[in-house]
Amino acid sequence: MRTVLSLAGLLVAFVAAAAEGDAPARPAGPPSRGPESLPSVEEIQTIRRIMELPADRLSRIRMAIEKLERMSPEARADYAARLVKYEQATPEERIKIMKEMRERGFSSRILEHHFKTLPAAQANEERARFLALSAEERQDYVRKIAEKHAGEFGKGKKDDAKKDDGKRRKDEPAVPPADGAK
Repeated sequence: MRTVLSLAGLLVAFVAAAAEGDAPARPAGPPSRGPESLPSVEEIQTIRRIMELPADRLSRIRMAIEKLERMSPEARADYAARLVKYEQATPEERIKIMKEMRERGFSSRILEHHFKTLPAAQANEERARFLALSAEERQDYVRKIAEKHAGEFGKGKKDDAKKDDGKRRKDEPAVPPADGAK
């Protein structure tokens, strides 16, 4: 994850340097920048690695950079703390952290969808009640909302799901091998 953030930072620096390259030509002579503003070896290596990435990875990095740019300083600090926790975690803990992050994203989408279906005053009251709940109560609340809106979101338990809806794997009866087969 640190590599992705390093890549993202260097990508921003690379874009800024490229934008300077579009400026009108300067007269010949020594550069007006000091040596501290020249790209480091690490930055050059990172840019080279970025250039080797497939388009889908570049797209994800671009979206991550744009998301970082929109974050408040407090949100950035919180995100940085979560990244440190992720970096120091064991592989098993990393899986758990990523699952929690995905669920948190799904929960927020479910809640926002639910609140948008309510009148503004009722949504504000329900949001205030939700914020007063404990972490476990919030999870239960979101589960209930997810079940209520399952058909709209495609995730969650449906009460009207059929066992033979064509989407489940059917158990085939075990057939003994033919006499000549090994």
